[in-house]
Amino acid sequence: MDGRIRSGVLAGLAATALTSIGCRYLERNEPTLPNATIPIAGVNPPAKPGFFSSAPKYGPPVEQIPIRDAALKNKPFKADTFVAVGDAELEAAFDENRNGADRDQLIDVARQRYTTALQQDAKNKDALLGLGRLYTWAGDRDRALQMYQDASKYHPKNKDVAFAIVRCYVRFQDWNAACQACDAALAIDPENRHYTKTLGYCQARSDRWDDAFGTLMKIMSESEARTFLGQTLIALGRNDDGFGQLRMAVTTDPQNATAQSILASLQQNNQPSSLQQTAFEGAR
Repeated sequence: MDGRIRSGVLAGLAATALTSIGCRYLERNEPTLPNATIPIAGVNPPAKPGFFSSAPKYGPPVEQIPIRDAALKNKPFKADTFVAVGDAELEAAFDENRNGADRDQLIDVARQRYTTALQQDAKNKDALLGLGRLYTWAGDRDRALQMYQDASKYHPKNKDVAFAIVRCYVRFQDWNAACQACDAALAIDPENRHYTKTLGYCQARSDRWDDAFGTLMKIMSESEARTFLGQTLIALGRNDDGFGQLRMAVTTDPQNATAQSILASLQQNNQPSSLQQTAFEGAR
């Protein structure tokens, strides 16, 4: 796509894109723990369905994305319109079937959309988050964090901004910083179960297993917490420790079907090599 005006595009495109694409981004960017071996969906570019993510919904091919650079009937687009179109282009850029040249072109065009929105409104939250997401997916940690920090400066009490910072740190596996960012998000929305679960996961990845167990116990039963951490341990290759947690999960709640299923699968594959317990044993 060369970014030139496409004829015949209805003015309603912007509103539709802002609603549908925005909703899909929020849905995809929210992690659903614990069934994962990869941290938090949305912090990585859209990919094949993973434990933390459902099947991604890609935008249309480059040649089918209706884009407008200039005004319609001498009425310039608003900042939110540029953000909506940028979101559509960014989603299309990271279609797993996209070739490198098309991806680079779409990323650059999306970046220009967000930048144009910020030229109109330097504090536009969605434009700053869009650029942060773009740089995160592109692997540019410093620029991504700068965008998120700018968003936080202008919107210090916005929980979506706070949690976007969490996703960025998770994407780059900076687990200690991710824990601190989770604390900041929870300071804004203390009862958010999703943030609490994410904090527990980040604490586990920081090797703070007792802290993770205590955090998860705030929002789930002991059996569920041990199942969660058992899965995390197994995902990290610590099969013996994970097996021990899953056994304790079943002991605590014999009806825990998830833990039973994973244990059966491990036993079928002759793992783990031992049945050692972990530091969680005394953390009831």
